[in-house]
Parts: sequence; structure tokens; C-alpha cells
Amino acid sequence: MNKLKLLMATMIFSSLSYSKDTFTSYADMCEISDGQECANNHDEVRNLQLALNSDKSLNLHLASDGKWGDKTKEAVQKFQEKHKITPALGYVGNKTKIQLDKISKHIKLPVLKVASSKKEMLSTSSCYVDFKKHTNLRKSYKVFKDNKLLGKANGKNTILKIDVSEQRVKLLVNGKVALSSPCTTGAKHKFEPNTKTYRDKHTPLGTFKITEKIAAKKSTIFGEMYRNGRKVYHGDRRKYRGPKAKYVGHTMHHWMRLTSGGIGLHASKYIKRNPGSNGCVRLPFKIAKTIFSKVRPGTKVMVVN
Repeated sequence: MNKLKLLMATMIFSSLSYSKDTFTSYADMCEISDGQECANNHDEVRNLQLALNSDKSLNLHLASDGKWGDKTKEAVQKFQEKHKITPALGYVGNKTKIQLDKISKHIKLPVLKVASSKKEMLSTSSCYVDFKKHTNLRKSYKVFKDNKLLGKANGKNTILKIDVSEQRVKLLVNGKVALSSPCTTGAKHKFEPNTKTYRDKHTPLGTFKITEKIAAKKSTIFGEMYRNGRKVYHGDRRKYRGPKAKYVGHTMHHWMRLTSGGIGLHASKYIKRNPGSNGCVRLPFKIAKTIFSKVRPGTKVMVVN
């Protein structure tokens, strides 16, 4: 009987010691570059390193320290090249995570100590006043949602308010806050690696109206240049000086235009707690999707400081 109890205890312990989560449930992972941050969960990065090491054909020998760095990025790029995931930038997005799930089926990964829920932590506060009272709006990544109020949004009764000083966007329904989320607005001094200069890229203040809604808009300026199927340039196409190449614009999901000069709101994985964009207002993907569904052309947008 004692042996049976010991065996059962060992099985339970074993089931608790290894993760049942799949990589597709993890947050996306990428390197910190050009001032654009990615908050990588230590345990997720560690499991990524373990999974990459399990692919013996890559001969990686990564340290399983949970720290994102050049070696981990290069390992991801090798993995992407092997599985023909293009462009192989070292960014761990959904396609890469699907392949990671396939190769890690037969290895035991340590359980995640922190829930893989990304930065977007929903508040349980039922009242925005209470949420505001207990949240450092300037620094926190917490999101406030009043689902009941959001359910009443019809496009006619909605207003967006973007506060540059707080780096937050609020969706007002009938004058009440239905949603408050972090966002990233334009940087006053944006460093351009190509020209080695700083330029003013701030988001203009004032009152605007949404003039265009496109679910998946292709950027006419920022993207990649390809020659013979190989990427030869990444960034502002206006600054490309190489031989003739094919331009592929970045996809800006849930695009909502504010100005004729190309300023708008759109989804992005680069959400920081300080201004850092080229002028547009970056929104977390889920927030952008929600706002996109609750506004319409003509909806008022106030950008304040």
C-alpha cells in the first residue's frame, strides 16, 4: 500500500513539475531594438531555449537562462530558416510558435510560474474611478473594461481620447469611460538609424475625426525590400539606396486614419510607457480590435497632453 501511495504521489508531482502549456499560448517574443521594447516572460524564454536546444540538427547549445539576447535571437533565426518561416527576423510570432509546439511534443518543459497572459492585464474593477484610484496610469499596463458599457457602443455615441502625458487611450461611450488602455504615441526626438539623426515624430494634438477604417492596411512607407526572394532592406522605403527591389509594406491591423498626412491608430506589438512611434498611435492588438469595432468614420478623436 505504501508503495502504491508513493507511486501516486510521484505521478502527481511529475504532472505538476512540467508545463502543459503550448507555445501558441505564450506571449510573442522579440529583441529590444531601436527603442522598441518587448516584455519577455523569463519562464517562456527559458522554455523557448530548451525547445530550440532539443532540435539537435541546429547544434545550438543555448544557455537555458531565460534571458533574451543575440544568441537566442540568432538561434530563432536558424530555426525559422530551417522551417522556411519568412522573413527570418528572430521574432517569435505565431508561425514560429506553431513549429515550436511540433518539435517540443516529446520533451518535458518546466511549468510556467507566471501566467502567459502578455502585458494586457484586465482590471476587475467595476468602476473606472476605482481603477484610476488604484492604478498608476502613467506606468501601468493594466487595462480597464466596462463590458456592459462597451455593449452599448454603436459608433454614434463613442469618442476616443488619447492622453499623450499618460500614454493612454480611452474609449468613451455616452460620455463614460468604457475602456482605458496603454498606447504609444509619437516620439518628439525619434532616432533614425539610417540617417543617424533625430527627428520630431510627435503625434499632433487637437481634435480629429476618423476618416478611414481598414482592417489590414499595407504601409506605403515602412516595410521590406526583396531581391530574388531575399530581404535586402528593412525600414523606410524612401531611404533605400540599393538596386531595384520589390517592396512589401508592413501590415497595419485595425487601421483608423486621423490625418491626410498618414497619422492614425493601429495595432502593434511595440507598446511602451513612453512616446516612441513615428507619429501614429500604437494600440495593443486586442484593444485595437475592440476600438475598431466600436467606432466608425466620423467618430471624434481628441489628442490631449
